[in-house]
Amino acid sequence: MGELDGRVAIVTGAGQGLGQAIADRLAAAGAHVAVFEVDTAAGEAGAAALAQRHGVPTSVHHVDVSSSEQVDAGVAAVLERHGTIDILVNNAGVSHVGPHTQDVTDEEWQHSIGVMQSGVFFCMRAVAPTLLAKRSGSVVNVSSIRGFSPNPGRMSYCAPKAAVLMMTQVAAGEWAESGVRVNAVSPGFQRTPMWERDVARGAIDNDFYENLVPMKRLGRPEEVGDLVVFLVSDRASYITGANVVIDGAATSVPAG
Repeated sequence: MGELDGRVAIVTGAGQGLGQAIADRLAAAGAHVAVFEVDTAAGEAGAAALAQRHGVPTSVHHVDVSSSEQVDAGVAAVLERHGTIDILVNNAGVSHVGPHTQDVTDEEWQHSIGVMQSGVFFCMRAVAPTLLAKRSGSVVNVSSIRGFSPNPGRMSYCAPKAAVLMMTQVAAGEWAESGVRVNAVSPGFQRTPMWERDVARGAIDNDFYENLVPMKRLGRPEEVGDLVVFLVSDRASYITGANVVIDGAATSVPAG
């Protein structure tokens, strides 16, 4: 028996990378997983793998989280398919690395804010009626060390990730009395497909960052997945409004 048996979890951006790893660890703990993906093919492949590997019910919903209408429709579909919602993991993200503030385009800015800030808000708002009526449930918002540790060339990434931390605290304070918990996780440098793409196009120096991290390696997505499982489980029943950093001590030492 898994500690999340029968609980229904929505994971945004779960078709690949970090979201896929989070969904996998939730499914391994027994959760039924609803995949929100703008890339329907990736979402279907990911959900099928979860069902085959862990034997849990899954569903796929084509959702662009920057659209409140699509988010609301996706949540309604999850309720129809699974009957309830217990867990929301706001993971969907995009990466624009390189342009300094004066060179960030309107399109880059709006895309980043739409997915990583508005999308988190839209999803929390959409699931709130179900969680608050049940007086139980857990939300985990995926922020980043770049939400509190700035980096040149990442204006359109750092800003929404910082907003996620504040939205997490606001919602946690509002919903605590109703038994709904809201926490954030802030991963450091993770070896994900998004990271590999940035390395391939020369936007990131992989060796530099591996040497920068005191643990001398990048994080593994499944490690973030295990942290999320803990935060949404009953073992974390008194933890809300927290931001848990998982970065191999990258932000615990002064920059060189």
